[in-house]
Amino acid sequence: MIDATRYPDTAVLASALVQSWPDHARFVEQSFAPRDAALMASTERHAGMILRVIGGAAAAPGFCADYRFLCDRLMEEELYFRRHQSYRLSRFEQALAEVYSNDAFMQRYMNFLLLTHVVWENHARAIEHFEASYLPALPLGTDHLEIGPGHGLLLHLASIAPTVGSVTGWDISQTSIDQTRACLKAMGGHEVALKLQDLFAAAPREAAGGGFGSVVLSEVLEHLEDPVAALKAVAQHMRPGGRLWIHVPVNSPAPDHIYLLRTPEEAVELVRMAGFEPTDAAFYPMTGQTLARARRLDLTISAVVSARLP
Repeated sequence: MIDATRYPDTAVLASALVQSWPDHARFVEQSFAPRDAALMASTERHAGMILRVIGGAAAAPGFCADYRFLCDRLMEEELYFRRHQSYRLSRFEQALAEVYSNDAFMQRYMNFLLLTHVVWENHARAIEHFEASYLPALPLGTDHLEIGPGHGLLLHLASIAPTVGSVTGWDISQTSIDQTRACLKAMGGHEVALKLQDLFAAAPREAAGGGFGSVVLSEVLEHLEDPVAALKAVAQHMRPGGRLWIHVPVNSPAPDHIYLLRTPEEAVELVRMAGFEPTDAAFYPMTGQTLARARRLDLTISAVVSARLP
């Protein structure tokens, strides 16, 4: 299925998952079959990063068990979505009570999310877009900010990008900041400044020189009640001409998703409504699906939008 001589770290994670969950083998095969050499090379880099974060191949089975556990939870959310054509939650307070305040559940959720960057084709393509298309197009010396960086995979990639001068991560949770810091240490790379910071409470033009030249929100907007307000707040911390990169899922029920986008074009419109000029958009359907079929059946699509602040 995967050439272990060319992509050894990817093969380790995929094999561990199939051994842990044999019934998932067909899904894994569907995910890797259409990937070309460039995407596989990207996936291999990210698989190596993830193995360093989790502590090596010996830890993979535990992460695979958490992946399977969350897939079962996602199926419950999917059934609700199909019956009601809406997400089960609609308020941040609900997600806080059910998910974010449950430390044991959150740990399993975060372990699951790590593996999706390799195993889910749409996630792999989104991170490749960030690495291969967005970062190289930034002006040299760009001051870069990511809001809600999670495991720090994108922060790490930004820290080693030749176009980026400084890298900062903001989060409203000290626990999340501590986890991001630990992951970044495991991956290596250049210095990243992590800050406990509420986007809406930060002083405008936070970066030296009048604002950040690049801001990223990856899988953040679906957790917010008002994504446009958040993007408008982001603009207050950017310099004119600054670049924005967002990754947001469409029709993607999950235990903590509250803002439902029904089409990928709605993601582009969110960016435009916040005062940005969209410059690029890429839509990646869930594993095993074409974009046309995903649109027709309201299946998950990862929407990636790049934009410029006038």
